[in-house]
Amino acid sequence: MDIKRVGCLYRVSTLKQVEKNDIPMQRISCGNFIKSHDNWKLTKEYIELGVSGYKLSESKRDVLQDIKRDVLNKEIDILLVFMFDRIGRREEETPFVVEWLINEGIEVWSVKEGQRKIENRADKLINYLTYWQAGGESEKTSIRVREVQVQMAEKGILTYGGKRNAPFGYDFIKSGTYTKKGVERQKLIINKTEAKIVKEIFSLYVKKGYGIGRIAKYLNDKKIKPRRSELWSVSSVGSMIGNPIYMGYPAYRKKTTVNAATSKKQPFDTWILPEKRVNDLAIVDEKIWYEAKKIRDSRNDKSDNNEKEDIKPRQTKSELLFIGMTKCGECGYAFMTAGSKKKNKDGEMIKHSYYRCSSTRFTNTCGLEKKNIKKEVVEEIILKCVYDFLDSLREIDLSKAIKKVVLNSCENEEKELKKCERELEETEANINVLKDEVVKTLTGESSFTAELLNELIEEKEEKKIQLITLKSEIANKINQKKLEDEELLQIKDRIPVWRKEFERADLDVKKMLLSEIIKEVRIFNDRYEIDFRLQLNDYMKEKIVIKDNNELKYKESKLVENTISIKLEG
Repeated sequence: MDIKRVGCLYRVSTLKQVEKNDIPMQRISCGNFIKSHDNWKLTKEYIELGVSGYKLSESKRDVLQDIKRDVLNKEIDILLVFMFDRIGRREEETPFVVEWLINEGIEVWSVKEGQRKIENRADKLINYLTYWQAGGESEKTSIRVREVQVQMAEKGILTYGGKRNAPFGYDFIKSGTYTKKGVERQKLIINKTEAKIVKEIFSLYVKKGYGIGRIAKYLNDKKIKPRRSELWSVSSVGSMIGNPIYMGYPAYRKKTTVNAATSKKQPFDTWILPEKRVNDLAIVDEKIWYEAKKIRDSRNDKSDNNEKEDIKPRQTKSELLFIGMTKCGECGYAFMTAGSKKKNKDGEMIKHSYYRCSSTRFTNTCGLEKKNIKKEVVEEIILKCVYDFLDSLREIDLSKAIKKVVLNSCENEEKELKKCERELEETEANINVLKDEVVKTLTGESSFTAELLNELIEEKEEKKIQLITLKSEIANKINQKKLEDEELLQIKDRIPVWRKEFERADLDVKKMLLSEIIKEVRIFNDRYEIDFRLQLNDYMKEKIVIKDNNELKYKESKLVENTISIKLEG
């Protein structure tokens, strides 16, 4: 009696199944099935933990590549699984994986469904329908789970049961809803005491320019305790500022499973957020949260965004107003804080602060004649320019210009969004056509090969994922631009009171107010250049009628200059 060598494939697709230890159940069932065949002998075991047979293609699943290698090396005669969907759930490729195994002389068995054979067209069709149904179930489950998550998010109810720690600023109460296993879910409510601290954290970050490390120190110095440890850390403060739940949008799918042990954080644009704000969970204003996100993105050195720019000072600890905004015009290095102490005539120690080109720490090639410039000199020149700039705006009717900016700000993005939606519809239609063609290959009615169709479907599926991601990114851009437009509409009303607000503010707030107006200051030997953030030039042009050789001509005149150059005397 010839002994048949059996390879068993055990797979669980989620971390919960890993934690429940579903593998032993599959192993026991397969072991008992092998024992019922006298000439079968277990020689190989293939284990996949936390791997989706629907989301991950065959080429990216290491265990299937191992099985293929062992088949080609003639190391197994039978592949046994608990159910056929353990091999995969992708109808465009899994039937052909099974067909390949059988064509290589391997018997493919399932404990629950018996042997899979490919002897005629009917067998091929049954093989395809098995995975078509499995893929459909996965797709329906994914859609159903997403809908349930969004619906629960809108009610502030968590999708899981049992006890877990609520985010700082919230408490749990019983929701009255249960999981399939009868475990009661919990619902979030605002903790009023902690909510005040959350608001203070966002205020320090957005209005005073504190970094997350400085905020952590501030909280620890004030003896304010976090939820899960004795002291606040940079990561705990950073995760709070990046959590949209604080503006009333509980987020799901922030991470994807890499394997049983690890997960990977996903870009913000791909997170699942409810369409409507959950007002009962909102602690900070939506505008404040997105302002914090902008600051954090601009300070993130790992950002891949080539258009990234610092929209706020990198730090506000310095006693100098313009540190973080000023650069040396001669060498391009940023200015840093410098200081000295001298005794006056009365013997009192007086401290002097300076703007110093940071290139002096690395090189002596900077062409700036004064390496240290007195604080009073720099700030007097720049502040006078700021006040003059604001006064010039007060004399201009900004309403018309701002209205044009708002009307045009999202025009390109909205066109891109519509184009993306059209492409997504076309891609989904193409996928359906190709899947219909797969059925025809099984009955011999198609002129395409199964391999070619598999390749085309995989290509279209990848494009679909890219378009879905792009759609989310564009929608998020539109949302953020609309919030920026709201701020722009308030400029006209703020200009008359800006100076009073600035003069009353403390140093940290002054820096953040200035950063709303100034993009960058460059200091040269003979001049200062100041770039203002108000980008209205293209909408502030007026046509002036001039006479030239008795002919009427039109000349465009800019009413607002975004870069102002100040010549230095002497």
